[in-house]
Amino acid sequence: MNKKIVLILTAFLFASAVSSCSMTPSGNDQSQSGDAEVTTGPAVTEEESSDPEVTEEEYVEPDYPELVSDENSITFDDGDLYTAHCMNEKNFENDESNCRLSVADFKGTKQLKIEVLDFDNEKGKYKTPKIVFDMDELVGSENLSKVKSFSCDITQVAVGDFKGNDGVMLHVPGNLMGTFGSNVGEDCSDWYVPTGSASEYATAEWQCSWVHTHVEGKWLLKGFVDGTTDSTLVFMRWSIPNQADVYIDNLTFYDEDGKSIPIIYGTGEAAAETESEDVTSAEDEAPVTEAEENTETTEETGGENGAE
Repeated sequence: MNKKIVLILTAFLFASAVSSCSMTPSGNDQSQSGDAEVTTGPAVTEEESSDPEVTEEEYVEPDYPELVSDENSITFDDGDLYTAHCMNEKNFENDESNCRLSVADFKGTKQLKIEVLDFDNEKGKYKTPKIVFDMDELVGSENLSKVKSFSCDITQVAVGDFKGNDGVMLHVPGNLMGTFGSNVGEDCSDWYVPTGSASEYATAEWQCSWVHTHVEGKWLLKGFVDGTTDSTLVFMRWSIPNQADVYIDNLTFYDEDGKSIPIIYGTGEAAAETESEDVTSAEDEAPVTEAEENTETTEETGGENGAE
């Protein structure tokens, strides 16, 4: 009996020794050697571990807005300037800039184009364009008191580059800020800024090459007077350091009910009135005496003085 117990214990100890030998790492097991890197997860290649390359997204210019015109809007499609001219008080020696006015196509539509020509070297900015529209010629002197509001589209387009504070040159229009003013009253000497967005429109663009805004304004406290001939609407854009052209389109005037007012300029009605005043028959003409010539005076036009 004792021999059997001894034999059983001996067999048990031998089996334990064999089992412990199988758990001893061999010299060929690199996963546990001192020269091998120990990892606890899947192998990561150098390409996978590097940060992805960051690329700048390509800029896509937005679509130009679809401009909406009224049946009585001045669209400049016929190539006429519709009385538009530069205000010039002192031969452009003050803040007013001389401008080149034309009708040009922009984004598929003809518009009044304003090219600002004068640069103020002391201030480092292009001077303020002040573009005058003669109201009596546009709607008729007898209809001036009907005009209570207006609207138009304004687009500013980059011509020269804008230099940022970091020295980077950007082909952008930058700031488009300004106002509309008007000469109103019995003698057209009252300067009045229509209320609404026209009293101080402002927008800017630092990525696209153009910027657009729709402007509206109302005459509330003062207004145009029938029978006057020096009533005006004046567009102004404040000075900017970069060269940029301005486009105006869809200039529309409305009565107190918001109904658009017909434009008589260019319809033949205004031309007929002018022709009837200027053309007289030969038999009705009388010779002008020297005394009468000496008493003739030149009527002062005036009425175009506005301030920023």
